[in-house]
Amino acid sequence: MYRMIVVDDLPIIVNRLVRLFEEREQLELELYKAYSAYEAIDILKKIKIDIVLTDIKMPGMEGIELLHEIRQYWPKCKVIFLTSHDEFHYAKSAISGGGFDFILKFEDDDVIVNAISKAVSALDDEYAAMKQLHEAQMQKRQAMPLLQEQILHNLLYAKGDSHHSQQKFLELGIPLHVVSPIHLLIGRVDDWSAITGTTDRKLLLYAARNVTEELLNISVVMASVTVDESRFVCLIQPKAYDSEWSDDTLERTFAFVFESLPSIQSTYRDLLKLSLSFSLGKKPVMLGQLPEAFERLRSLFLGHEGAGKELRLTDQNISNTGGLTAATTRHKMQSFAIKKIELLGHYLENGTMAEFETQYDEIMGNTARRDVSGLLKLEFYHSLASIFLSYFRLHPPTPDFMVKVELGKLTQAPPQDLSWGEIKAFFAVMAAHIFEHKGETKEPGKYNITLWLNDYIEKHLAEDLSLARLADAVHLNPVYLSRLYIQATGIGISDYVNMCRLEKSKDLLKNTHYKIYEIAGMVGYDSVLSFIRFFKKQMNMTPQGYRNL
Repeated sequence: MYRMIVVDDLPIIVNRLVRLFEEREQLELELYKAYSAYEAIDILKKIKIDIVLTDIKMPGMEGIELLHEIRQYWPKCKVIFLTSHDEFHYAKSAISGGGFDFILKFEDDDVIVNAISKAVSALDDEYAAMKQLHEAQMQKRQAMPLLQEQILHNLLYAKGDSHHSQQKFLELGIPLHVVSPIHLLIGRVDDWSAITGTTDRKLLLYAARNVTEELLNISVVMASVTVDESRFVCLIQPKAYDSEWSDDTLERTFAFVFESLPSIQSTYRDLLKLSLSFSLGKKPVMLGQLPEAFERLRSLFLGHEGAGKELRLTDQNISNTGGLTAATTRHKMQSFAIKKIELLGHYLENGTMAEFETQYDEIMGNTARRDVSGLLKLEFYHSLASIFLSYFRLHPPTPDFMVKVELGKLTQAPPQDLSWGEIKAFFAVMAAHIFEHKGETKEPGKYNITLWLNDYIEKHLAEDLSLARLADAVHLNPVYLSRLYIQATGIGISDYVNMCRLEKSKDLLKNTHYKIYEIAGMVGYDSVLSFIRFFKKQMNMTPQGYRNL
């Protein structure tokens, strides 16, 4: 509902116009009267006014002067002038000065009402445009973390263009200077044994990133990103910007971060009940050198020197001129093999057994990997387990299949005495059963995930079914999942969720004696008012009205 003032020094005109607008209920106006420009200004100072219908010629202060006053208080207010024939040219100049429209005082009622209707429509259009802009800004704000992570991932893994402008960093909220050196810090959760849920792990790792930023932001600026289930990376620069930082400034930054690690680890232990280790680069690097520095710091966790908990490692003992040591080179090869594990998931999904077996034998059969530390064995095990867990989330196993394989082992740390050969055999047997099962059943391709999601939605209507939650359940990017679902079904995921909730609501209303608020909770609404609004929008009646039919 919009607010409007009618302003004229003749009360008979003001009262007649107010009665006219009161009779036109479709305008939905909250009306005010003013018998001078000064009275109008008193009202304008107290409340927001959307439309002013004012005489252009009045004693004391004329309509043009009133227009200037209105613009100071409510710039978007629509000002319409009432004129007589001899004031016609005067009114036209008022329009050029910011007025919205003008009408003759003694026009037919329909002409006056149409002028006000036009002002209401203009306000509606402006509100819709403002709402659309706000929604676009909110979407951009929500997408910002994903865009930040994508840029940082590309920098660490040498994907895409490594030359980014300062303007691009500013737009994405990355507080780093693209032309200045960066210290790299990797944090690793030492043990997830007490926390098995993927969502819980992600939340704790995100919390760990936030704690690190809060404790280091005193003297540095940084951006952080999660790189796998157990690790995150921080890109760090001194707080005071200087395009030519001295070696002394960079040394102090390294010392500050490294000496802060014990207190950070203590905070993790006390607040998050987690044990974390860190590896920190001694020498800062430029953007284009991040992949090499990242790989070097990761390799520190793979060797025997990386075995243990709450470690604080640096690469300062690795020679920059003499190349990597033989041990580090081996660890780089092992790290590369871990990356290649991702290909196995592709072969499982497509049912290409020969390619899977070739790749699997290449990864697992290299004798150089048989003499590995316990942590490296654990990393291989969990990397393989994540591939199979992702597959089973998209292709829920049947009871017969579950009898053949030990799925519980995928979410547990392997026993300490489990040999490399036993690990290899365990996953090989599981893969063989998957390919055998694929040969016995028809795989519906991308529609399989849709069928699984539909079943999941129907069984969990009382829970959070947001796109982000559903995407997390199937380990897919929310934007990609939304597009995939629409391609497969022709409707959006939220549309299907609403359809299921509506059908469930109708069934409960007709066939049970549950109260309205109880049904609201059963279909995922914490607020009974939100549920009633949803139901009325879908059915053009309230839940109680539907039940009474």
